Parts: sequence; C-alpha cells; structure tokens
Amino acid sequence: MRRYLPFVPSALTGLVGAVWLLLRPFELPARAGPGAILLTATLLTLLLLGAAWLLERTLPSFRFASALLERALASYGFSRLEALALATLTATAEELFFRGALLPVLGVWGQALVFGLLHPMPKRGWSYPLYTFVAGAAFGYAVLVTGSLWTSLLAHFAVNLWGLLTVSRRVRASG
Repeated sequence: MRRYLPFVPSALTGLVGAVWLLLRPFELPARAGPGAILLTATLLTLLLLGAAWLLERTLPSFRFASALLERALASYGFSRLEALALATLTATAEELFFRGALLPVLGVWGQALVFGLLHPMPKRGWSYPLYTFVAGAAFGYAVLVTGSLWTSLLAHFAVNLWGLLTVSRRVRASG
C-alpha cells in the first residue's frame, strides 16, 4: 500500500475535479467526432513523447529529471497491470482537475502554469516543469479545439502509460 502513496495527490486532485464538474459542469460545444478526437489524441501523444525523447538526448536538465523519475518509479517495481491502473488513475484524475475544473476558470495558460508547478523537480531538473507546462497548454488547447475532455485524457493516459511501462520493462530487464 505504501508504494501507492506518491499517487495519492493525483487521486485527490481528480476527486476535487470530479466534484467541481458535478457542481459546475464545463460545457464545451462538440466540435469533433470520435475519429477526430482519437486522431488528435494520437498526434498529441506522439508530439509529447517525441519532444521528451529529443529533450532527454539534448538537454542535461531534462535527462537528469527523467533519470530521477525513473529511479523513483523503478523502486516501486510496478507490474504491467499496476502500470495500466496507475496511468488510468493519474491521467483521469489530472484531466478532471486541470482541464475539467481549472481550464474554464484559469484559461489555457493559467491551468498549464498550475500543471507545470505541480510537477516539481530539484533546480537541476528545471526543464521538466517547463515541459509539463507546455504539455498542459497542449492538453488545454486540444480540449478547446475538439470540444472534448477525452482528447487530453487519452493523450495524457498514453504518455503516462508509456513512461510507466518503459520503467517497468527496464526494471525487469535489469533484474
């Protein structure tokens, strides 16, 4: 049970976001059908994973942050099923809170700033909160362009799942 503690803040933000949306629904005009939502989420996922890959290879700060995150996650030794569950929980919770509750109140840039600030790193990993700020803005714009929270939720889920499975695969390979 203790190994799931780092994910409690995400779950709590999701709970706050869900309650917020129940009390004050975020009405978006439907702009895209399921195919366009899935295509947009896929492109956004590829863009964010590609950017992370490029930053990890070119920016020491991002490489440091990635290694720190990987070491922290590897110490928990998540199974594939746990990785799937945690990616679902964190993406759903964070999207309900940041894009569902905060986007209509703070706008794209405001919710992105809070998203980036709530993904802190030591000073040496300064680029990671900046990356999450940009990702938060991209998620926010994806919601506004498609008219659906599903777009950011699917992309966020895919990015989180990729990271958790990559760490899980490396742990199994080294163990």
